[in-house]
Order: sequence, then C-alpha cells, then structure tokens
Amino acid sequence: MLRNFLIINIVSLLWISCAERDKTGKVLDTITTGEITIAVEDGYKPVISSCIDVFDSIYRSAKINPRYISEGEAVNALIQDSVQVIIIGRQLAAKETEYFQSRGFTPPTTPIAYDALAIILNPENHDTVLTMQQVHELLIGKTTTWKEINPKSALGNIQLVFDHPMSGTLRYVRDSVIAGQELSKQATALKKNADVIEYVSKNKNAVGIIAANWISDTDDGGVQKFMREIKIADVAKEAGKEGYGPYQAYLATGDYPYKRTIYIINAQARRNGLGAGFASYLAKDGQRIMLKDGLLPANAVTRLIKASH
Repeated sequence: MLRNFLIINIVSLLWISCAERDKTGKVLDTITTGEITIAVEDGYKPVISSCIDVFDSIYRSAKINPRYISEGEAVNALIQDSVQVIIIGRQLAAKETEYFQSRGFTPPTTPIAYDALAIILNPENHDTVLTMQQVHELLIGKTTTWKEINPKSALGNIQLVFDHPMSGTLRYVRDSVIAGQELSKQATALKKNADVIEYVSKNKNAVGIIAANWISDTDDGGVQKFMREIKIADVAKEAGKEGYGPYQAYLATGDYPYKRTIYIINAQARRNGLGAGFASYLAKDGQRIMLKDGLLPANAVTRLIKASH
C-alpha cells in the first residue's frame, strides 16, 4: 500500500516538473488536464452542461467552468480575453477574425451540432401551425393580433418575447429570418430562455422564440415539465403545406426552416490546451450526447443495432 502511494506521488511530481508553464511559472492546461472557463450561449445550456459533466468525469484532472450568457456577451468576453473558448451559433465575423489575426493566429472554429429556433405558444392557443410568411409578418410587426392569423381566434394582441437583447436567437432572426428588416415594436427581450418559457406559460397571447435545445430532449424531466406548460408551433413553408416542428428528424430532412449551426471557437493560442481537447471531444465522442439530446450532430453518429438470430 505504501509502495503504491510512493509510486503515485513520484509520478505526480515528475508530471508537475515536466509540465509546460507560463511566464509566471504556473502549470498550463493540456488537452486533458487543467482548468478553464468557457462562455456558452444560454440557448445551448442543456446539451453543453451534459457534455461538460461527461468530459470532466472521463478526464478527472480536467475541469471546465461554464458561463451561460448571451451570444453577444460571449463574443465580447472572447475579444476582451476574459475567456478563451466560446460556444455560439455563428462563426466569427470578419472584423473579429482580423482582430485575432493581428495577434498572430486564427481561432479554430469547429461545428458541433445543428439546433433550431423554436416558436412556443401558450397551451390555450389553438393556432399550432404557422406558415413562414405568417412568422415573418409577425416578426416585423405587420401582423399584430391573433385574429389576423385566424379570424376565429379568441385571443387578442400578440406579445412577442425573446431571451436576451444580445442573444444568438435574436441575432439569427434579424440576419436570417427577417433579413435586415426592422423587428416588430411589440417584441420584448427578457434574460434567459427559461424566462421566455415561463412568460409564455402565463400569457395566452404570447409567442416566444427560444433555442430548440431547451425542449429537444424529450426524455429529460425538465423538458417534460416545460412541455406541460407550453406548446410548440409547427411551421409550414407555405399555406396548405404540412407543418413541421424543430425536431432532429426535420432538421436532417430540411423540412423545418429555422436551422442553425452550433460552433465551438477556441482562442487559446496554444494548440495543445484544454480548449482544443474539449473541442475535439465535442466533435467526436460528444456527438452521441448531441444525438441523445435531440440535436442533429454535425458529424455522423453510427447507431449500432444488434442483429437477432
């Protein structure tokens, strides 16, 4: 017993003495050891928290501390160097990339999954299928009441809510859904995706726009609770066509229109840091967690089926 203890301590001392250090003498993280803080778009909190739990349990000498904030805040934190790794729903813009290039490197950007915008409604709302045109007109404020969508509706003025003024969800709507048009003056931003779910559950006229990851894992107890409080709108590409929800299968077939890519961006200048290790994990073994969580993995995941004899 004492012999094993001495061996472990000698190995630990050798690792510490040989480990790479910074200018102050502090031991630097490696792809599977050390501690880093990362910033994660709040829309991806459910799946990334699961990935971090598994990663930390596999690599016991590694610890990843997540900050779940808006996309805009995450990018600002990366530029300001308060974090060196972020997970958001877009690649860096040209000016952001140029900033890092001026420092001598380009941050590797790795796609890890496909997510979607989810349109959520109050359970008392019976208009569960919207066309892309109706969604567009609702977002730009051309449609302001439920009767304009359905003349038989007993609901009143539409209340449109987002998660955060700097969220990736709102940015995606502006850039890709309404393509630069002015957002409806009826739109309100809260703080988190969970806040939007709570608001819609209590306001029958509300329409919430959230990241689909918050309702994608139907085996999760929290998601099951959410689904008792809200309903998900299907979206049809045009009137008279079938509507589809923001689910894994319809992201794969292209039937659901509001699909977006999730990226991990690693601005650690060293190629062998923990940021690179976590990015590699998410792009490989972590794909099974993406699949289980109801997202569409960025890389194919093989499902093994045992043949019966």
